[in-house]
Amino acid sequence: MEDCDVVIIGGGPAGYTAAIRVTQLGGKATIVERDTIGGMCLNHGCIPTVALARAVELLEMGRYAKDYGITYKEMEVDFRRMMNKKETVVRTLVSGVKQMIEAYGVGVLEGTGKTLSPSRIEIQLKDGIKKEVKARKIIISTGSRYAKVPFSEGMEKVIHPAEALKLKEIPKSMVIVGGGFIGSALATIFSRLGAKVSVIVESSRLLLPIDKEVVMILEKEFKDNSIQILPNTRVISIAAGEKDGLSVHANQKGEEVTIEAQYVLMSEGREANIEGLGLKEVGVHLNGKGGIEVNRQMETNVQGIYAAGDVTMENMWTSVAYFEAITAAENAMGQNSKMDYRAIPYWMYTIPEISGVGITEEQAVAEGHKVKVGRFPFAGNGMAAILGQRTGMVKIIKEAEFGEVLGVHMIGPRTADLIGEAALAMRMEGTPGEIARAFHVHPSLSEALWEAARGAVG
Repeated sequence: MEDCDVVIIGGGPAGYTAAIRVTQLGGKATIVERDTIGGMCLNHGCIPTVALARAVELLEMGRYAKDYGITYKEMEVDFRRMMNKKETVVRTLVSGVKQMIEAYGVGVLEGTGKTLSPSRIEIQLKDGIKKEVKARKIIISTGSRYAKVPFSEGMEKVIHPAEALKLKEIPKSMVIVGGGFIGSALATIFSRLGAKVSVIVESSRLLLPIDKEVVMILEKEFKDNSIQILPNTRVISIAAGEKDGLSVHANQKGEEVTIEAQYVLMSEGREANIEGLGLKEVGVHLNGKGGIEVNRQMETNVQGIYAAGDVTMENMWTSVAYFEAITAAENAMGQNSKMDYRAIPYWMYTIPEISGVGITEEQAVAEGHKVKVGRFPFAGNGMAAILGQRTGMVKIIKEAEFGEVLGVHMIGPRTADLIGEAALAMRMEGTPGEIARAFHVHPSLSEALWEAARGAVG
């Protein structure tokens, strides 16, 4: 029986990060991976999606190049090459991760892992051979997957987002069910590529957890780009429609609505990959969301078994998975580390981009805070004018009495690169006044955050 300090089941962002940290602390780590190193995010999620978003961004740049005195005689979309480029990006990054873990001496076993005890793992290798590995500690990082797609029985064009990333053609039309992060991003991508897109949401607006002012700007952009939004609407059934399409029957405020489309994308609903892990047999508890229950040390209720990343079904962000993995690895190696979930930033690859950290103005008021808000539109920012991307704003919510930054929310160009400063300020318990007194490059998009901070302090 092979011996190891830590066995990590699952080789996604949490898994390979945990393995590297174990080796940095002098331990021997082995990853068990049944599919491809890199997990959902790298292979089927954010990386390929953002690669397509980049293609759309280049298309938009071409359309507006004439404003800068540059005219393209012809501009056309080669969807096959676009998808090939996306796959090249994925393969490049997967190869890089493999080289990195190999350089650290991390072992990789291709197969499916099952916990037999807090120190023994049975591995069903891809070649059909079973083997056991003995480990001092186990970290489970098997991630999550899209749940079974509703209404898809016998209908191959009712798809989930990972399937949308493998389409061979640009859809002529698409109904997206769900107006969350993924649904809104894919609505942007496919509509800009020429598809007629409708978005169905059961709530009163898109992106319910996001600041209302920010969402209003995005919804206007959607409508200006012919994306139909159907709020307060619930899908009842999906049937075969005309010309190899689909007919979506929905209820909108008590009235029946029918929409025809070539594809229906069910964009929401994820579940933890926990089947076959032997969790029940060894006594590992699950939480109310169907994920593995852990404490701030990433420990399960079974001593010696840890979990990190999406498999907990809690803060399902790759950036969080990295830190949870480091915490689990350090504790597995005898240290005393604890997760701090303050100031987790989010980002959406819509056009324009949306980013944020902390609570919204609505949440702050509901929680009883007295707030002061600073805003600055990108229309007044020099770099935004140079880029020709003046839509959007930066908004800072400040606790009025003590000056604490409660939240920062942005919609506009390159907000993913701007939100880090706000997240750091919140984590360091900085104030808008401190952001306002810090030098910012001119001209730069970061000046919009600086101006919003100045507004927050009057």
